Parts: sequence; structure tokens; C-alpha cells
Amino acid sequence: MQRISTSKHQHLVDALLQLESLLNSDFKQDLDLHVASELRAELETLFISYNQQVMALSELIGDYHELFNKTKIQFLSPKLKALKRKAEQDARVFPLLAQNIRLVYGT
Repeated sequence: MQRISTSKHQHLVDALLQLESLLNSDFKQDLDLHVASELRAELETLFISYNQQVMALSELIGDYHELFNKTKIQFLSPKLKALKRKAEQDARVFPLLAQNIRLVYGT
């Protein structure tokens, strides 16, 4: 999936506007003028919607990264360190804890 190029979008809209102007003033082709106008309006509507979705996705990604870091750094790391201190005394739990620590710090 590729992003929508703002410059390509604007060039196409400008070309449609120029075509509309030509059709309106010189050629009086009402049907083509109507089609060009509808296509331009639809392109603009979709482009606005696209930009809104990109902004929403950007916020969602930021929120996720913030929660990810909070979970890893403020919650999981201290808990694993505390468990590691306790587990060093209990040989049965230590291998599982060591595996969990490698998993967390590998992310």
C-alpha cells in the first residue's frame, strides 16, 4: 500500500480545474464539464478523508508506543528485576524467569 502523494493530487485537481475552465468558456460541453466537476469534488473529498485517517492512525500509533514503553519500562522491568532477586534463591523458577527476561528485553 502506498501513501497518496499530495503534489500528484494537487496537480490532478489543478488540471481538472483548468479543463473545467476551458469547457465552460470555450467549448460549452456541459456533460464533460459536469463529469470533471464531479470527479474533482470526489477526489477532494477522498483526499480530505485520507488525511483525517492518517492523522487518526498517527495518534493511535503514538498512543500505542506510549503504552508499550510505559508497560515495559515502568511495570514489567521492575517486576522482573524483583522476581529475579527472589528467584536466584529458588532454582526451579529461575530458568522460566530468565526466558521471560530475554523475551522482554528482546522487544
